[in-house]
Amino acid sequence: MVKVTSKGQLTVPAEIRRDLGIDKDDYLYVAEAGDLILMKRIGVDPKEILNIFQRAAKDIGFTRKELDQAIREIRQAKE
Repeated sequence: MVKVTSKGQLTVPAEIRRDLGIDKDDYLYVAEAGDLILMKRIGVDPKEILNIFQRAAKDIGFTRKELDQAIREIRQAKE
């Protein structure tokens, strides 16, 4: 069992992180399925992350131009 903080954060239990090979700075893809929350560890391969963002953007009606702009903003924020 985990508790959600006031900032919406939660801690994945150490045993689960260890069993699934989830480490600091790894990315998790989060999706809802009815009343369930599904998480999948994804690598930091930019193509894999981009594909996930593109599918999610398509599902919510984001245009390619809007998605490209959001990616540029994220990259600039990291610099």
